[in-house]
Amino acid sequence: MNTVITRPVLLAALRQIVETLPAVQAAWEGGSAAFSYRDQWSDIDAVLVVDDEAVAAVFAAIEAGLAQLSPMDLAYEVPATQGYQQRFYRLQGCSEFLVVDLVLLKRSDPLLFREVELHGHGQTWLDRAGLLAERHLDPVLDCAQARARLPALRAAFAMFQHIPTKERLRGRAVEALQFYQRMTLQPLVEALRLLHCPQRRGFGLRYLARDLPPEVCVRIEALAFVRDLADLEIKHGQAQQWFWQCMEKLESQATA
Repeated sequence: MNTVITRPVLLAALRQIVETLPAVQAAWEGGSAAFSYRDQWSDIDAVLVVDDEAVAAVFAAIEAGLAQLSPMDLAYEVPATQGYQQRFYRLQGCSEFLVVDLVLLKRSDPLLFREVELHGHGQTWLDRAGLLAERHLDPVLDCAQARARLPALRAAFAMFQHIPTKERLRGRAVEALQFYQRMTLQPLVEALRLLHCPQRRGFGLRYLARDLPPEVCVRIEALAFVRDLADLEIKHGQAQQWFWQCMEKLESQATA
């Protein structure tokens, strides 16, 4: 009979491995645990700060330690990351959802993913070097950066709405839909984020239910699910109207 590995078991094993590695200066659990919305489908988001020369060795030690719990079923390294290295693991006996998302940061790197507004309240595992004080975005600078985004957002949206339209008129449903998603829906969501949660304006279509009011999420969902080209024509028009309403509010706020 195959062993079933639960989240508490995997989490305890991972923490124990990490705590035995002297090259790990700090470690915490982020993701859903940092926002208190963890559920039965959540993975384990672990972030480690390690000695600069020890990144490869720490990855190897954690992989060897996890293999003592259960053989590795899948592993994947995210390519071309900037300022960190990230690997995903799934062990045999784990649910398909119970994946370890492991991020390693070098001790000398200033990127720590500790801004509360973006990353929540990470659950500290260890902090040997006193690195894990919570940080906050500079509200004045962040507000200025959000406002500076408006001209480019407006110009790009105005420039490119003809593209989903022409693909729809050509009868190319797949092309029309993907251009609508990319050139209409995504900038609309960015505008909505700028209205409702400007500090998280860069999160795109992720975490909408967490970040936006329920009635806004309902409207986005209605626009996102398109039945056919006739439905796309209607929803494309509705999305454009909503975008310009958002922009009017945002630009009024920016000049107030």
